[in-house]
Amino acid sequence: MRVAAYRRSSSEHDLQKQVLAYISLKGNHVFAFAIPNAAKRTPATAARMRAEGLMPGVADLCVMLLGGKVGWLELKAARGRQSPEQEMFEEVCEVLGHCYAVARTLDEAIAILKSWGALK
Repeated sequence: MRVAAYRRSSSEHDLQKQVLAYISLKGNHVFAFAIPNAAKRTPATAARMRAEGLMPGVADLCVMLLGGKVGWLELKAARGRQSPEQEMFEEVCEVLGHCYAVARTLDEAIAILKSWGALK
């Protein structure tokens, strides 16, 4: 599969789909999953999810890596900026020794994932 085929869209949703598809093709013994923080929901559902532990600011993707490590990947549209809650989550990751990065393109995400050893 060619990377160029994935570069057409600039929405965070499409970028996330592209990154997950790329991981499924080229992943190096990793397990990646999404954190559904951005979904639209009713106030009652939002309250229930917060009570169950949903936290604002948690990165879009969690990538479980070899050796017991975890990487957190925040995906942003070209001009997207981190919220204060996302910046706080990044600081928590740094303090706890977790990998954390922000990607705005598939190429950036691939470079990050390679640096973490997540891709073949």
